[in-house]
Parts: sequence; C-alpha cells; structure tokens
Amino acid sequence: MITPAELREFLNDNEMPDAILQNCIDLAVNRAKRLLNVDNLPDTPEIRKALILLAASELASSVNLYWRRAEDHQTMNVKNLIAEAERLLKLSPKKGAIVWR
Repeated sequence: MITPAELREFLNDNEMPDAILQNCIDLAVNRAKRLLNVDNLPDTPEIRKALILLAASELASSVNLYWRRAEDHQTMNVKNLIAEAERLLKLSPKKGAIVWR
C-alpha cells in the first residue's frame, strides 16, 4: 500500500535503510488490520495517510523523530501521530486518546 520511499519522504530522511522502513510499514499494516478487524485494507487516501503515520510511530523506539527544516527542527509527538491515524481510520477510543490492540 505504501512504500519505503513514501515513508522516507514523510520522515524527510534519505538515509534510513529500506529494510527498516519496510518492517515499520509491515507492522503498521498489521496494526491497522487489527484495529479495523479486516483482512484487507481499502486503498483510500485516508488509509494510506494513516499507514504512513503508524509506520512513522513504529520508528519511535529506535530513532529520535523530528522534522528537519534548515537549521530548525520540530519534534514529532508519537501520541499525536497515533491519534491522527485513528481519526483517519474512523476509530474512537473508548478510554484515553489511543486505541491499543
């Protein structure tokens, strides 16, 4: 559904290896399928964006996520990435801001 190149573009990081990005994409796809309780995800712009956000959040345990803008940078809050992904997937958490399954 999404490619390592799309994830790399979102992260603005040309040095991240494809294997790491593909692993994050696979984890994101599996998580989205579990959250939606489906075997196949529809190929819609919302699902694609949610997968990019979920895949980016999968990197959080191994790298510092931040946007690079010239000499400036902005931290990416993983909780916000997950919340936006859940909004795109039309999920509403029963308790708290994040649905974890």
